[in-house]
Amino acid sequence: TNELKAQIQEKDTVILKLKETIKSFHADDKGSKVEDIETQNLELDHRVTKLTAENNHLKQTYKQLFDSIKSSRVQSKEQCDDLINQVNLKSVKVADLNVDVVPLIPKLRKNRTAHIDYLKHTLDEAATLRELVESERLLSPLNAPLAYACKYTRRIKVLLMILQQTCPRITELGKNQWL
Repeated sequence: TNELKAQIQEKDTVILKLKETIKSFHADDKGSKVEDIETQNLELDHRVTKLTAENNHLKQTYKQLFDSIKSSRVQSKEQCDDLINQVNLKSVKVADLNVDVVPLIPKLRKNRTAHIDYLKHTLDEAATLRELVESERLLSPLNAPLAYACKYTRRIKVLLMILQQTCPRITELGKNQWL
Protein backbone atom coordinates (compact mmCIF):
# COMPACT_ATOMS: atom_id res chain seq x y z
CA THR A 1 0.00 0.00 0.00
CA ASN A 2 2.87 2.33 0.67
CA GLU A 3 4.14 1.51 -2.74
CA LEU A 4 0.80 2.34 -4.22
CA LYS A 5 0.74 5.61 -2.36
CA ALA A 6 4.25 6.40 -3.61
CA GLN A 7 3.24 5.60 -7.19
CA ILE A 8 0.12 7.72 -6.86
CA GLN A 9 2.16 10.56 -5.44
CA GLU A 10 4.66 10.25 -8.28
CA LYS A 11 1.88 10.30 -10.82
CA ASP A 12 0.33 13.32 -9.13
CA THR A 13 3.69 15.10 -9.29
CA VAL A 14 4.05 14.25 -12.99
CA ILE A 15 0.50 15.48 -13.62
CA LEU A 16 1.23 18.74 -11.77
CA LYS A 17 4.43 19.25 -13.76
CA LEU A 18 2.58 18.58 -17.01
CA LYS A 19 -0.15 21.04 -16.01
CA GLU A 20 2.50 23.66 -15.26
CA THR A 21 4.18 23.15 -18.62
CA ILE A 22 0.80 23.37 -20.35
CA LYS A 23 0.09 26.61 -18.48
CA SER A 24 3.48 27.99 -19.48
CA PHE A 25 2.75 27.10 -23.12
CA HIS A 26 -0.58 28.91 -22.87
CA ALA A 27 1.12 31.94 -21.30
CA ASP A 28 3.77 31.94 -24.03
CA ASP A 29 1.10 31.47 -26.68
CA LYS A 30 -0.96 34.37 -25.28
CA GLY A 31 2.12 36.56 -25.15
CA SER A 32 2.99 35.82 -28.76
CA LYS A 33 -0.62 36.43 -29.81
CA VAL A 34 -0.57 39.80 -28.04
CA GLU A 35 2.69 40.67 -29.81
CA ASP A 36 1.23 39.61 -33.17
CA ILE A 37 -1.87 41.69 -32.56
CA GLU A 38 0.21 44.70 -31.55
CA THR A 39 2.33 44.32 -34.71
CA GLN A 40 -0.79 44.10 -36.87
CA ASN A 41 -2.25 47.09 -35.06
CA LEU A 42 0.88 49.16 -35.81
CA GLU A 43 0.80 48.11 -39.47
CA LEU A 44 -2.87 49.05 -39.70
CA ASP A 45 -2.15 52.42 -38.05
CA HIS A 46 0.52 53.11 -40.68
CA ARG A 47 -1.86 52.12 -43.49
CA VAL A 48 -4.61 54.32 -42.05
CA THR A 49 -2.19 57.25 -41.82
CA LYS A 50 -1.11 56.75 -45.45
CA LEU A 51 -4.71 56.44 -46.65
CA THR A 52 -5.72 59.56 -44.72
CA ALA A 53 -2.87 61.52 -46.28
CA GLU A 54 -3.79 60.21 -49.74
CA ASN A 55 -7.46 61.05 -49.14
CA ASN A 56 -6.57 64.61 -48.11
CA HIS A 57 -4.36 64.97 -51.19
CA LEU A 58 -7.18 63.72 -53.45
CA LYS A 59 -9.66 66.09 -51.80
CA GLN A 60 -7.31 69.00 -52.43
CA THR A 61 -6.71 67.92 -56.05
CA TYR A 62 -10.43 67.53 -56.73
CA LYS A 63 -11.13 70.91 -55.15
CA GLN A 64 -8.51 72.54 -57.39
CA LEU A 65 -9.96 70.78 -60.45
CA PHE A 66 -13.47 71.84 -59.51
CA ASP A 67 -12.35 75.45 -59.02
CA SER A 68 -10.53 75.47 -62.37
CA ILE A 69 -13.55 73.92 -64.13
CA LYS A 70 -15.82 76.44 -62.48
CA SER A 71 -13.65 79.38 -63.55
CA SER A 72 -13.26 78.05 -67.10
CA ARG A 73 -17.02 77.47 -67.25
CA VAL A 74 -17.62 81.08 -66.22
CA GLN A 75 -15.07 82.22 -68.82
CA SER A 76 -16.62 80.14 -71.60
CA LYS A 77 -20.10 81.34 -70.63
CA GLU A 78 -18.89 84.94 -70.86
CA GLN A 79 -17.30 84.22 -74.25
CA CYS A 80 -20.52 82.60 -75.48
CA ASP A 81 -22.54 85.56 -74.26
CA ASP A 82 -20.14 87.94 -76.03
CA LEU A 83 -20.38 85.94 -79.26
CA ILE A 84 -24.16 85.82 -79.03
CA ASN A 85 -24.23 89.58 -78.49
CA GLN A 86 -21.95 90.10 -81.51
CA VAL A 87 -24.14 87.89 -83.68
CA ASN A 88 -27.26 89.66 -82.44
CA LEU A 89 -25.72 93.01 -83.28
CA LYS A 90 -24.92 91.85 -86.81
CA SER A 91 -28.20 90.04 -87.33
CA VAL A 92 -30.64 91.37 -89.82
CA LYS A 93 -33.68 92.98 -88.37
CA VAL A 94 -36.96 92.09 -90.01
CA ALA A 95 -37.70 95.76 -90.62
CA ASP A 96 -34.45 96.05 -92.62
CA LEU A 97 -35.59 93.33 -95.01
CA ASN A 98 -38.80 95.11 -95.95
CA VAL A 99 -38.18 96.53 -99.40
CA ASP A 100 -40.17 99.63 -100.12
CA VAL A 101 -40.95 99.17 -103.81
CA VAL A 102 -44.14 100.92 -104.80
CA PRO A 103 -45.44 100.65 -108.37
CA LEU A 104 -45.67 103.84 -110.38
CA ILE A 105 -48.97 105.63 -110.54
CA PRO A 106 -50.50 105.32 -114.03
CA LYS A 107 -50.26 109.12 -114.51
CA LEU A 108 -46.47 109.05 -114.05
CA ARG A 109 -45.72 106.11 -116.33
CA LYS A 110 -44.83 108.36 -119.24
CA ASN A 111 -42.93 110.82 -117.06
CA ARG A 112 -39.19 110.30 -117.64
CA THR A 113 -38.08 111.97 -114.38
CA ALA A 114 -40.48 109.83 -112.36
CA HIS A 115 -39.05 106.71 -114.03
CA ILE A 116 -35.48 107.73 -113.21
CA ASP A 117 -36.39 108.51 -109.60
CA TYR A 118 -38.25 105.21 -109.34
CA LEU A 119 -35.29 103.25 -110.70
CA LYS A 120 -32.87 105.04 -108.36
CA HIS A 121 -35.09 104.24 -105.40
CA THR A 122 -35.41 100.61 -106.52
CA LEU A 123 -31.64 100.32 -106.99
CA ASP A 124 -31.00 101.73 -103.53
CA GLU A 125 -33.48 99.33 -101.95
CA ALA A 126 -32.04 96.37 -103.88
CA ALA A 127 -28.48 97.34 -102.94
CA THR A 128 -29.44 97.55 -99.26
CA LEU A 129 -31.22 94.22 -99.45
CA ARG A 130 -28.26 92.58 -101.18
CA GLU A 131 -25.79 93.89 -98.59
CA LEU A 132 -27.93 92.58 -95.75
CA VAL A 133 -28.42 89.19 -97.36
CA GLU A 134 -24.72 88.79 -98.19
CA SER A 135 -23.62 89.76 -94.68
CA GLU A 136 -26.05 87.26 -93.17
CA ARG A 137 -25.00 84.64 -95.71
CA LEU A 138 -21.38 85.03 -94.52
CA LEU A 139 -22.48 84.42 -90.92
CA SER A 140 -24.45 81.26 -91.72
CA PRO A 141 -23.64 79.89 -95.19
CA LEU A 142 -25.84 76.78 -94.88
CA ASN A 143 -29.06 78.66 -94.17
CA ALA A 144 -31.60 77.75 -96.89
CA PRO A 145 -33.79 80.89 -96.64
CA LEU A 146 -30.70 83.06 -96.99
CA ALA A 147 -29.65 81.08 -100.05
CA TYR A 148 -33.08 81.76 -101.56
CA ALA A 149 -32.79 85.47 -100.69
CA CYS A 150 -29.35 85.54 -102.31
CA LYS A 151 -30.79 84.07 -105.51
CA TYR A 152 -33.65 86.56 -105.32
CA THR A 153 -31.28 89.54 -105.06
CA ARG A 154 -29.25 88.17 -107.99
CA ARG A 155 -32.42 88.08 -110.07
CA ILE A 156 -33.15 91.67 -109.09
CA LYS A 157 -29.64 92.55 -110.25
CA VAL A 158 -30.22 90.84 -113.62
CA LEU A 159 -33.59 92.55 -113.98
CA LEU A 160 -32.10 95.97 -113.28
CA MET A 161 -29.26 95.32 -115.74
CA ILE A 162 -31.79 94.38 -118.43
CA LEU A 163 -33.73 97.52 -117.60
CA GLN A 164 -30.58 99.64 -117.98
CA GLN A 165 -29.78 97.99 -121.32
CA THR A 166 -33.26 98.56 -122.68
CA CYS A 167 -33.25 102.19 -121.50
CA PRO A 168 -29.81 103.43 -122.62
CA ARG A 169 -30.36 106.91 -121.21
CA ILE A 170 -30.34 105.55 -117.64
CA THR A 171 -26.71 104.41 -117.59
CA GLU A 172 -25.61 106.45 -114.58
CA LEU A 173 -27.89 104.52 -112.21
CA GLY A 174 -25.96 102.31 -109.84
CA LYS A 175 -23.55 100.92 -112.41
CA ASN A 176 -20.78 100.43 -109.87
CA GLN A 177 -23.06 98.87 -107.28
CA TRP A 178 -23.74 95.71 -109.29
CA LEU A 179 -20.53 95.07 -111.15
